[in-house]
Amino acid sequence: MNKIKLFVLSVFAIFSLTGCIKYSLSGAAIQPDWNTIYVATFPNYAPQQNPTLSQDLTIAIQDIFRSRTKLKLNSNENSDLIIEGEITGYEVVPEAIQSNDIAAQNRLTIYVKVRYINNKDESKSYDRTFSAFRPYDGNEMLSSVESSIVPLIIEDIRNQVFASIAMDW
Repeated sequence: MNKIKLFVLSVFAIFSLTGCIKYSLSGAAIQPDWNTIYVATFPNYAPQQNPTLSQDLTIAIQDIFRSRTKLKLNSNENSDLIIEGEITGYEVVPEAIQSNDIAAQNRLTIYVKVRYINNKDESKSYDRTFSAFRPYDGNEMLSSVESSIVPLIIEDIRNQVFASIAMDW
């Protein structure tokens, strides 16, 4: 039995030392030869505007890659990985309509189209739309809850983008 354990540990050690087994504490699937990432500003093309949404989303995506990977932010499109896109939707829809045709709850949804270009492995590149939403009380005006729910929506979208790229989901 001890010989089998020794054999298994030896094989694992050999694979680990030669780099055949990829391990990451963050769960990221970033390859060792990927060094730089460029995150372009996400312009806001949504019909309904939020003046800071473009900047807030762009910074959130930059920050998650900076803090959870070894990638260095680059300021040009010659990077190993490129993330660009635009905010395409910012809409409020009523939910939970009551008997008097008044919404007990509304839902703010933000849509973001993302173009991901992987210059190291083009098979990983994609164009995809991500969205996230938060409900809020129907008696509240969007302007009164916007500052508290928009950061949560941005966080959800940021996490979706990160998972789709760094964790290959």
